Amino acid sequence: MKPKSVIITIIFTTITIFAFSEKLNIILGEYYPDVYIDNGKLEGFVIDILNEIEKNSDLTFEITVKNWTDAYDTFLNDENYDLIGLIAPTSERKMNLKFYKTVIFVDSFILTKYDNNQTYEELKKYPVGVLNGSFLIDVLKNEGFKDIRVYQTNENVISDLLNEKLSSAAIEDERIVSHYIIANNLKPNIRYVKVFESTPLTFASKKDSEKEEALQIFESTLNNFLKSDGFDLIKNLWVGISTSLSVERQKNINRLLIILIIILISSIVTLVIFYSRSREMVNIINKSNIKLRNSYKEISDLSHKNKELSEKLVKMYQIFYSFIESEDTKTILNNAIEGLVKLIPEAKAGSIGLITDHQWKIYAAYGFNKEIYNITIPLEKVIKVGKHVQEVHNLDSYNEDLSMEITNILTTSNATNLGSSLLVDLYSKERFIGNISVNSMANMKFSDTSKEVMEIFGRLIEIYMDLKFEEREAIEAYNYSLKKLSDVAERFDMETSEHMNRIGQISYEIAKNLGLEERFAQEIKTYAYYHDIGKILIPIEILRKKGSLNDSEWEVMKKHTEYGADIIGNVEIFKVARNIALYHQERYDGSGYPYGLKRENIPIEARIVAVADVYDALRTERPYKKAFSHEESMKILLEGDNKTSPEQFDPEVLKVFVKIADKFKNTY
Repeated sequence: MKPKSVIITIIFTTITIFAFSEKLNIILGEYYPDVYIDNGKLEGFVIDILNEIEKNSDLTFEITVKNWTDAYDTFLNDENYDLIGLIAPTSERKMNLKFYKTVIFVDSFILTKYDNNQTYEELKKYPVGVLNGSFLIDVLKNEGFKDIRVYQTNENVISDLLNEKLSSAAIEDERIVSHYIIANNLKPNIRYVKVFESTPLTFASKKDSEKEEALQIFESTLNNFLKSDGFDLIKNLWVGISTSLSVERQKNINRLLIILIIILISSIVTLVIFYSRSREMVNIINKSNIKLRNSYKEISDLSHKNKELSEKLVKMYQIFYSFIESEDTKTILNNAIEGLVKLIPEAKAGSIGLITDHQWKIYAAYGFNKEIYNITIPLEKVIKVGKHVQEVHNLDSYNEDLSMEITNILTTSNATNLGSSLLVDLYSKERFIGNISVNSMANMKFSDTSKEVMEIFGRLIEIYMDLKFEEREAIEAYNYSLKKLSDVAERFDMETSEHMNRIGQISYEIAKNLGLEERFAQEIKTYAYYHDIGKILIPIEILRKKGSLNDSEWEVMKKHTEYGADIIGNVEIFKVARNIALYHQERYDGSGYPYGLKRENIPIEARIVAVADVYDALRTERPYKKAFSHEESMKILLEGDNKTSPEQFDPEVLKVFVKIADKFKNTY
């Protein structure tokens, strides 16, 4: 779409009504699907909202539409305009504008081409495109992007990205990308590398407006409409338009970093011990007037201490090396705090607390009763000692202002009447994320060696948590990319996100009733959503063909399972997702594709999704078939028809589904 500077004025009411109504001049940025021009007529989400406000008030609107940059500049500099929409509130804008109740939240993000393997940090060195006047310009500067290029339209940003004139693009609203891809009949060749927090969009007026009374009517009518069923209908109509990161590479880097850190720390501690003990030996030798017997005793004691420290060093190495042998953070932290308590002779108990949603919560503990995991403390009441280890006596005195409920939990978990404690805070990029404590049951002083061990331990836990945060961000961005690819694929295939979500829920219930672990069942639920993601690479004319496919077309269609596996990638962390995409069309009797696998050679997750997919397809209306009832669908699954045979399914999976199928009887 080429840049436009189009002004269209529409009076929504007749001259008679206008004579008795209050007119507000509103300027809108052309921004699909909120506002756009179709054959000279204004259409869009915002236009429908303004129509409803006119119907429910004495207001009329004179609407001007320009590209977003011109619209914003005109609104600020032309006193004739009373309102602008939709606009994101920022601290700078709030100085001069009044913002009304949020109309919609949108996701803003950084995207790049799918075959661009640069990481988010690497992309910051290369050109990034963004809409002129967007709040994302400041975000990009704060994120450290060096070459920010400003465009007059989002369409030009996306076009230059796809034509490799940009390395990445910052887009305020995911709907823009989906519309551009569908409108231009393109295959999505993009991936999301950074998703920012959701951004509110609404209307705004100038704080010094002379039409205060009319704007109050506008605000009141808007607020009432946003709470109505009518708004939900309009929102569902217009906002319904809703692509992989090398996560395994990130995990391998994380493992390598942990190993290198362990080696580095081990070397440093060894050198410190060697230097300290050598200096003591020199002092001993220099004291020539000390009897040989005493010297020998001191050397023996020193040797014993060296042996003790060496054993501690080995134990620390074992603790942190175990980090790369487990995927579960809670297990890792519990093993770590147990190892730390055993390393510090004065300590009998210990815990690691982390911040979640502004609350401090115990994530790992040793030496306390299990009730300690029920403790949550507001962030502002958490003891903070800084980045270095501090010795604290009479810890109970710090907890006197806690609620009676928390005090009772501390008592039942055997976490009161503690003697002395060592505490150290944990930080991630200068942000307080929690702390570590070890506790004795009597008042005493901890040795310098214990404090040094605690200091090293705290820093290594910080490094581990930083790596987990980065890994989580990478996984979230990867999942987000897969979801957006699936959303576009479903529109090519005329399916819906409800279809994808139902398959995920049905698959989850089957997995749980088969006795699979909760974590595995949750993965199946999540990744069932992407089972048909490969259809995005199937020609549209084949996907949307109303009649039967011929033999050559059917061979092309069957490729979608392999395409899906290629999109997801052959990485261990997404093995379940890949298995579902690749094998969900395999059949238990060997009649499926792409490989004709049989029985247990088909991964269990794919056998589960196969049943869920067929049941949902039977219950759903398609251009070439009617929707079957629950009873009809179950009969087809159990007895078969001209397309489906019960021999296609794992009998155990089918048996479990029959037991729980009534749960989904009224879902359709």
